[in-house]
Amino acid sequence: MKLWQKIFLCTLVLVILAVDITAVLLLSNHHLLLIQRERVRAMDEHSYFSATIRDKLVYARLKKSELLLDAKEVQETLKKSVEDSNINFVGIYCYRDGREISAMGTVLREPAKELANYARDTQQSMEQNCVQIYDEKDKTYIMAVSTILLEGRYYQMATISDITEVYLLKEEQIRYVQSLSVACAVVIAGILLVVVWRLLRPLNKINEGTRQIAQGHYEKRLSVRGYNELSELASNMNAMAKAVEENVHRLEQVAEDRNTFIANLAHEMKTPLTSILGFADILRVKRFVSNEERQDYANIIVEETRRLRSLSGKLMELITMGSTQLDYISISVEELLREVECSLTPLFSGKEIRLRVFAVEGSLHVDKELFKSLLYNLADNAVKASKPGGEVRLRAFYQKNGRLGFRVEDDGIGIPQKEIEQVVKPFYMLDKSRTRKEGGAGLGLPLCAQIARLHQADLTIQSTVGKGTQVFILFREEAGD
Repeated sequence: MKLWQKIFLCTLVLVILAVDITAVLLLSNHHLLLIQRERVRAMDEHSYFSATIRDKLVYARLKKSELLLDAKEVQETLKKSVEDSNINFVGIYCYRDGREISAMGTVLREPAKELANYARDTQQSMEQNCVQIYDEKDKTYIMAVSTILLEGRYYQMATISDITEVYLLKEEQIRYVQSLSVACAVVIAGILLVVVWRLLRPLNKINEGTRQIAQGHYEKRLSVRGYNELSELASNMNAMAKAVEENVHRLEQVAEDRNTFIANLAHEMKTPLTSILGFADILRVKRFVSNEERQDYANIIVEETRRLRSLSGKLMELITMGSTQLDYISISVEELLREVECSLTPLFSGKEIRLRVFAVEGSLHVDKELFKSLLYNLADNAVKASKPGGEVRLRAFYQKNGRLGFRVEDDGIGIPQKEIEQVVKPFYMLDKSRTRKEGGAGLGLPLCAQIARLHQADLTIQSTVGKGTQVFILFREEAGD
């Protein structure tokens, strides 16, 4: 069962129950008031009839000038009063000492006698509410009984009235309420359908939008209106769809980069392996090889092997960098740069390029060997981009926020602006033939960027084609000292 059906049925049942229970309570209260009124009316009519009998006895006694009338005269007066009664009684019974001495009608004869005997035995008076209601043959009657004193003697008087109409009225009202309840249920059902449909319409739109998102349309966004729970739900769904879309794009980019990485890796390893295999096969197959040829072939095999070793080493560093535990130590900036300068001196001497190092006072908290590798790789890239007789500058400085920074700059060929974001990707090379000739594989800058991130620093590049390149390592505020 759908949500709108549950809401519709539950609300409809509750409303109908509330209407029916209220109607039944009102009808019951009204019926009780009517019964109470009939009790009072029965007692009043009974009292009036008893008073009429007393008046007639007084009149007869005065007429005869007697102090008291005898029993026979009283009984005759009672009979005549019963026969001449103009009150709408369906039964009148008079008793003396348990004997019926006058009667009108046959309704509830036995119950009247029993109640009269009870009134006689207990000397019950009307003020003690000797009134009872009886059902007989689809009729309902109310009986009032009292003991009255007539001419020095006690008599029991029972009067009976028909109150069937009161109960018929209740049944008629119940049938009317039932019919009205059905009509109200139909009207309320129609109104509820419209109200529930309008209230849940935004939820249906959210459901449809969620279905489209689940089918892969992550760019789908739900309309947000108002400030209720449904609008909040729509906002949360939009936030979720945005997060999913971003994650999907990121995963797609990761998958694409991984495929590119694997393809480039296979290509980069294929070239030196082909050279090694080719020249080794020449040495194996060719029977007569001069010393000069053997030396040339051996040099090529050695260079390609070194390039393959460098490629595999840097690749391993790049892959395991995220899981490497850094060994942080505090080292002075001057000491760090002096060690880097010593390591780079042979490289620069062989390329006929000048290296200038500028240190500042202070210390930093880094993984010494890893950070030296970062500076070494940046300097190595600067050497590859420079011409003989050029100059590479390695400079330490303080940023405006007081944090240390490093800059490696050269006056070489430079990097086009559109290529700057690409050069930090694995295997990306500006000049592939030149890079391979220098023994590179396009892994230097990606490795540097990863080392910088591990040290809570940012690696940024500024370059102008034909004028040179500046690579900055800027420690962030949250970086450890």
